[in-house]
Amino acid sequence: MKMTVTDIIALIVTILGVVSFAAVVTILFRNYIKSSIKETRNGERDIELVDDLVYTNDEVVIKKQRAASIGKTIVYYSFLAVLIPLFGLSLYSRIKNNVTQFGDNAVMVVASGSMSVKLDTNKYLYDNHLDNQFNTYDLITVTTLKSSSQLKRYDIIAYRNDQGINVIHRIIDIDNTGSEVRYITRGDSNAASDSYRPKFSDVIGKYTNKRIPGIGVFVMFFQSYAGIVTIISVVYCTMMISYFHKKLDDATEQRQVLLSKVFDINTLGLDDSDLMTSSHENTIYFKDKAYHFNETDLLEVRKMTKKEKEIHEEKIRLNQLEKEKEEENEKTQTEEKQEEKK
Repeated sequence: MKMTVTDIIALIVTILGVVSFAAVVTILFRNYIKSSIKETRNGERDIELVDDLVYTNDEVVIKKQRAASIGKTIVYYSFLAVLIPLFGLSLYSRIKNNVTQFGDNAVMVVASGSMSVKLDTNKYLYDNHLDNQFNTYDLITVTTLKSSSQLKRYDIIAYRNDQGINVIHRIIDIDNTGSEVRYITRGDSNAASDSYRPKFSDVIGKYTNKRIPGIGVFVMFFQSYAGIVTIISVVYCTMMISYFHKKLDDATEQRQVLLSKVFDINTLGLDDSDLMTSSHENTIYFKDKAYHFNETDLLEVRKMTKKEKEIHEEKIRLNQLEKEKEEENEKTQTEEKQEEKK
């Protein structure tokens, strides 16, 4: 397919836009992950990580997470199972001038609405009960032919006209007066016949009356320059996010290994993290004790000072008040929704 100047400009603008977007997303996400890793190593997320360890250690939660993980995997691979073949079909179709051959059949995307409805003035459609119309972006199949004898009046054919454009219209008459058979074609929605009368050598195939409605819109998008660049950018962003998430997951796992050596996760309850507070000095306060960490190890465990205990208890009190306030708000919202239903 020959690229016009407009196509080249559109492709360049699209590439610049997507590259710029990908660069901005990469920088922002990288900075976010670096900040999260720093907070993890400095112990600023310790209580959150302990809470997560206790939560994920619960048997009910483990079962739910396992089920959710299986569900996500099924959805993800189902999506890929549809996307990859469709993208491959789109690129192959573009290379083959929008005709994808499978043995004696070919798949084509309907690019216009010239066959979508029966025009009232085309009486032959009603007289012969020709009801095999199709819409724009339908994916149809055509069968290849060996001789002109396989074609007759009112068959729908796909052919390539004198401008190299694929046309899918109905034969309304056959001209045998010249040295070569010519077909007079017209779209069911059109009032006039096509100006170009195709020869048998122009015919790509005859419509088999098999179609998949609407799916062609995805094929058309994926084979466009914008579609190709978009798919590449999506793949890049997915790999980039996965790469940086792996770094954060590794830092989180290392910190959780350290925390699980200090606190017996099996004996902690789901609400015990509410009784923990922390400071910016890598210290966790829990049950009258202060646990002081560095980035890789536990440095000391000591009894809280009087001042630390006062601050610790005040934080717990404030946390509890905040939690009660959230629960009260949720209760109020639930009651309001129930009242609205009545």
